[in-house]
Amino acid sequence: MLLLALSLPAMADAGSDDHDAVRNAVNSGKALSLAELKRVVMERVSGEIVSVKLDRERSVLVYEFRILTANGRLVEAEVDAADGTIIEIENE
Repeated sequence: MLLLALSLPAMADAGSDDHDAVRNAVNSGKALSLAELKRVVMERVSGEIVSVKLDRERSVLVYEFRILTANGRLVEAEVDAADGTIIEIENE
């Protein structure tokens, strides 16, 4: 249920072409699942994921996670959907 809730913002923000591209990439092993990407982010930034958005940056599919930390800071982490590389963390 939590995974579904986390994927809803991504579905709402992503165009259907991007969403289909991610699904196809995950199914073919060319991208990590949202659950795997969440694990990568949570290993780097502790807190509660409050939103997830799918973007395309220079033809690379990128997930943007917003995490609320224990001290109330909102941290944004951008992660390459293909391999889980953290591209950028803002407000860490």
